[in-house]
Amino acid sequence: MTRARVVAGLLLLSGCAYYNGLYNANRLVREAERAERDGRTGEARSLWSQAAVKAESVVSRHPKSKYRDDALYLQGRALERTGSCSQAVGPLALAGDSSTDLTLRMSALLLLGDCRLQLREPDSTLVAVAPALDEGDAEVRSRALLLRGRALLQLGRNEEALEDLSASGAREGAYAKAVALARLDRRDEAAATLAAVIDGPYLEASWLPTLDSVGIGHPQAVAGLVDRLAVQPEVRDGARARLWLADGERWLSVGDSVTAERRFASVRDMVPDSLEGHEARAYLAVFGAQRAERWQQVVPLVDSLRAATQQGGRTSRIAGKHASVLTRARNQLESDGTPMGLFLAAEDVRDSVRNWALAGSLLEQVVERHAATVLAPKALLALAALRPDVGDSLVGVMRQRYPESPYTLVLAGGGGAAFEALEDSLRQAATGRRGLRDETEGPRRRGADSVRRVRNDP
Repeated sequence: MTRARVVAGLLLLSGCAYYNGLYNANRLVREAERAERDGRTGEARSLWSQAAVKAESVVSRHPKSKYRDDALYLQGRALERTGSCSQAVGPLALAGDSSTDLTLRMSALLLLGDCRLQLREPDSTLVAVAPALDEGDAEVRSRALLLRGRALLQLGRNEEALEDLSASGAREGAYAKAVALARLDRRDEAAATLAAVIDGPYLEASWLPTLDSVGIGHPQAVAGLVDRLAVQPEVRDGARARLWLADGERWLSVGDSVTAERRFASVRDMVPDSLEGHEARAYLAVFGAQRAERWQQVVPLVDSLRAATQQGGRTSRIAGKHASVLTRARNQLESDGTPMGLFLAAEDVRDSVRNWALAGSLLEQVVERHAATVLAPKALLALAALRPDVGDSLVGVMRQRYPESPYTLVLAGGGGAAFEALEDSLRQAATGRRGLRDETEGPRRRGADSVRRVRNDP
C-alpha cells in the first residue's frame, strides 16, 4: 500500500471518529431534551453532562475541524443545562468569536449573555449581546434586548431596563419588566404586566421571586395574582402551598398577622406533612405563643415549636428563637427553677416573643415564688411597666412589702448608690446565667422522658 493511501485511510478513519463523536453528542442532546419534556429532570441532567463530555472530546481531538465551533456551542449549551455556567462561558465565547456561521454565532453569544447573567456578571452580559443587537434578525434582537434589559435591571438601571424589556416584546420578559416597574414605584402597572401572562404556563422559578419583588412591603399589590394563580389546574398542591406561604410572609412583614395566619393555616390544612406544612405550623405556633395570656396556654405550643426546630432549615429558623425562649421559661417554672432564671425568662418573653401578657404572668411567678429575694420588688416594678392600668397599685404593693428595697427607695428619690450597686450585681449574674448552655438549649432535667436538646441560632 502506498504512503498516500495510508494517509488517506487514516484521514478517513479520523473523519469517521469525528463524525461519530459529534453524532453521539447530538443524540445525547436529543435524549436530554426529551427527558426534560417528560419531566425526568435527573435523567436529563445526566444526559446533558454526557453530551458535554462528548462535545469536549470532539473539540480536543479535532481542533482544526470546520465543525469545531458546532462542538464548542454544543458543549457550552450542555454545560449551561447542567447549571455549570462558569464552565460553559469558555466554549461559548470561543464559538461566538470564531464561527463564520451567523446563526451559530448569534446562538452562542445569546447563550453566553444568559450565562453571564446567571453568574451575576451583568456588565459582561452587555458586552456579549452587543453584536447580536447589531447583526441579528428580529428574533435574535428580541432575545438580545431581553438579556440586556435583565442585565440593566441587575445593575439598577431601571428606566433603561424597562425600555429594553418593553422593546423586546418577549413574553418571558414580563417578570423582569414587572420588577423594573415596581422599583420605579409603579406597582399597579407591574401587577397588570403580570396579569397579562397569568394564563400561560406556570413557571414557579419566575413567579415566586417576581411576586416577592413586586409585593415586598406592598403585599396587597400581588394578593389578587396569588389568588388567581392558586386556582389554576396546573398549579399542584405543593406549588400552591409555596405561593400561599410566601404570600403569608409578605403580609407578616408589614404587620398583618391576621391575613398571614389565614395563609399559613391554608398551607397547614392542604399539605400537613410537607416541608411547607411544617413551616406553616411553625408560624402558627409562633402566633399562638405571641397571643397567649397565661402560661397554661403556652404549654402545648412549646413542644410544637421544639419539634419544628428538629425539622432543620427554614422551619427551624422560624421556630428556633421562640422555642428556645419558651423552653427556658418552662424549665424555670419547674420546682428547681431559680429567681434569676425566671426573671430573665420573663424578660426574654417580653423582648423576643413580644408577649407582654405572658411576660407579666412569669413576673407574677417571681413575686409569688421568690418573695423574699431582691428580685421580687424588681419584678413588681417591671410588672407595673407592663400593666400601666394597674401600675400605681403594683408600685403601692412594692412600697408596702419592700420599703427598704433599693428599688423602692430610688422611686422616692433616694438610695441611688445602693440601687446602682444592686443593678450591677444583678447584671453580672444575668450575664453569667445567659451564657450557660443548659439555660439556653434545653431542659434541666435528665432522664428517659427528657426532650432531646436542640441548639438554635440566636
